[in-house]
Amino acid sequence: MDEAYTFDLERGSTPLYLAIAEQLTGAIASGRLAKGTRLPPERQFAESLAVSRMTVRQALGELERAGLLRRVVGRSGGTFVREPVVRRDAIQAIGLSAALRREANAAHVELISTEIESAGKRGSAVLGVGQDDDVVVIVRLRLVKGKPFAVERSSLPLGLFPGIEKMNLAGSLYGLMDVEFGLRPVRMVERLETAGARPSDSRTMGVKRGAPMILVERIGYSADGTAVEFARDRFRGDSAFLVVESNRVEG
Repeated sequence: MDEAYTFDLERGSTPLYLAIAEQLTGAIASGRLAKGTRLPPERQFAESLAVSRMTVRQALGELERAGLLRRVVGRSGGTFVREPVVRRDAIQAIGLSAALRREANAAHVELISTEIESAGKRGSAVLGVGQDDDVVVIVRLRLVKGKPFAVERSSLPLGLFPGIEKMNLAGSLYGLMDVEFGLRPVRMVERLETAGARPSDSRTMGVKRGAPMILVERIGYSADGTAVEFARDRFRGDSAFLVVESNRVEG
């Protein structure tokens, strides 16, 4: 068995299942067990540690509840390493879309298109511009290890960001907005919902039509309260997820 699953268990006062859970947590935190790694079957794992299968099952259950593991049923199922827990206050600080990207390590981005079009009724209401006023619509593809992860569609008022469509949009959009125009979102209002994949999602991200997607709609406001971005980001439902930790529970 891989050395990442080989532990020196001290059989003392700490229950064995907790000791195994602690060792696994350390292996995940150090990167020895990478995201997406499939753990050995419970029986094989138990035999390698000379413990009962129930002890291993308890340890894995602890990490599943902590958001470090996920279990998938079926022929290709098993127990897999997933992203660490994201705290609620962290999501509030960086936003839902940013948290989804960060947890998936989706740093690479490719420009799909830039268009200048009228704001329309919805854009007008959200961005505080006239329906016939121009907005720059920037569509980008976010990738994880070279595979499509999300399509990001941001609409910016052209009056605030003239010529941005001609600039390098392959890096940080907010960084570009800040450096070139002195404007960037510092407060965001976001709404998350599920949706079925559209034909364009199938072409861009390689998912089946109707497959589950995560849609995050975002309005970004600058420091003076001006709406500077209206975005609709679409994430693959089979790749994007968040496990949120909250220290306050109300019933």
